[in-house]
Amino acid sequence: MSFAASAPTRLNFSNSVCSTQGLSAKIRFTRLGRKRQAFYRLVAIDSKKRRDGLPIEFLGWYDPIKKESSLNAPAIKEWIAKGAQPSETAGSLLKKALIIS
Repeated sequence: MSFAASAPTRLNFSNSVCSTQGLSAKIRFTRLGRKRQAFYRLVAIDSKKRRDGLPIEFLGWYDPIKKESSLNAPAIKEWIAKGAQPSETAGSLLKKALIIS
């Protein structure tokens, strides 16, 4: 039994994560931490990526246990100006922090 040799698969990096043209970006949380001790990072990410996928940019963090957060307001406003849509949960945190109205 022989296997036919196939051409090596080439990865196409022309659509790099750093390129934001044609990208439908979202601002949402990625989950970190242990079981029952959740910790979230606020990220800008392609809307087609999974929840914990590779983000384009980290925008801050939120600790629901301590009720603390740290947000990069200028970067968040820049992403919203580019057309990024915050998720419902991220949007409520941004409204509480008075970053969006």
